Amino acid sequence: MRLLIAGTGSGCGKTTASILLMACLKRRGLSVAPYKAGPDYIDPGFHRRVCGRASYNLDTWLMDDGEIRRLLMNDADISVIEGVMGYYDGLDAAWMRCSTWELARMTRTPVLLVVDASGGAASVAATVKGFQLLKPDSGISGVLVNRASGERHYELIKHAVKEYTGLDCAGYLTKQAVIELPSRHLGLVTARETPDLMDRINETAVMAEQTLDLDKVLSIASDAPATGPAKPTRCRFRRDGYRLGVALDEAFHFYYDANLEVLKAMGMELVFFSPIRDAALPEDLDGLYIGGGYPEVYAEQLEKNAGMRQSIKTALENGMRCYGECGGLMYLSERIDGREMCGVLPINCRMTGRLQRFGYVTVEDKTGLKFPAHEFHHAVAEPTDDISCAYNLIKASAPDKSWTCGYEKYNTLAAFAHVYFAHRPDIIERFWP
Repeated sequence: MRLLIAGTGSGCGKTTASILLMACLKRRGLSVAPYKAGPDYIDPGFHRRVCGRASYNLDTWLMDDGEIRRLLMNDADISVIEGVMGYYDGLDAAWMRCSTWELARMTRTPVLLVVDASGGAASVAATVKGFQLLKPDSGISGVLVNRASGERHYELIKHAVKEYTGLDCAGYLTKQAVIELPSRHLGLVTARETPDLMDRINETAVMAEQTLDLDKVLSIASDAPATGPAKPTRCRFRRDGYRLGVALDEAFHFYYDANLEVLKAMGMELVFFSPIRDAALPEDLDGLYIGGGYPEVYAEQLEKNAGMRQSIKTALENGMRCYGECGGLMYLSERIDGREMCGVLPINCRMTGRLQRFGYVTVEDKTGLKFPAHEFHHAVAEPTDDISCAYNLIKASAPDKSWTCGYEKYNTLAAFAHVYFAHRPDIIERFWP
């Protein structure tokens, strides 16, 4: 069984609906395999906590069809995919590339459309009708009503939706069925930083069980056909015994699970360490991987841990191979908003009040590699000395716009771009040859 939870737009409640639906299915005794459409790192963290297993991103820009089908193969009773933005929103308004709709069509997954019922009744049916008709192959198989004032309100909407669209509603969530989660500049505060998360979710799931029609949800999900032949993970070279240090704590935890898994499948030993708490790098490392996260939020703690900063600087000056991604780039710089960082790269990073880069890009590397990536950051990097750039980046939605990044020094490469490389051994070889 497989189901995709889509929304009419950002803010309609699809993340809350997805989390509560996963929780309710788990409470029924089913094993749930969670997924997230698009490149988001934060929502999969909540999925993992609820479902007790990795949540894989499914992204039609970063991955090819075979890789997506491979990731969808699992041993769970049901797969639940949370969509991204509005159902039809993607790279462009005409072809809807990289949208949730494109993913649903490619994977042939039935769609449950989340609609915000606040202040509406029959008008909610008009919204659903519009989404149903915009594309003849919309794939919408049912509706989940969010923010209903109560059962009477839901019944009015349910009747109108059935009358004008022929679609069934699969229950509703009330305005009280809300998981209170704080936000910051890149989205929700992460699951790792929310210690009472499961208490909040379970408390709200008890309410949701009274209003969701789980039997209807399962009936819709059971209509999903097989995804088709999967593409095996390609490990054309081995790295047996290679000890790769991976930064992991509150400041650095934006990693795609599939990326880490393929590194282990190649024979690498992933050695996790905390730049906030550990005094120095683990011993006998062959390379480093410092992913994204929130180093700007934890800049004071990172600055205070001078031992770790010096340990990293010494290792990289001595030639250790390192790949830093977004937050990793910032940590390898000289400063973040005046706070001392590792000082490996002659760059100062400064936070701004708005997004500097957001969206899909194509990376053209100086080695001739070309690969898709994603940028999403408020920071700017300002060189303090000469430093070479390995990347030319081209904006996917506006190919006439390009810029340089991919700062290189010693054997260190760091860039703002987030890269999915689980099915691209050539990229792995570039980062850790």
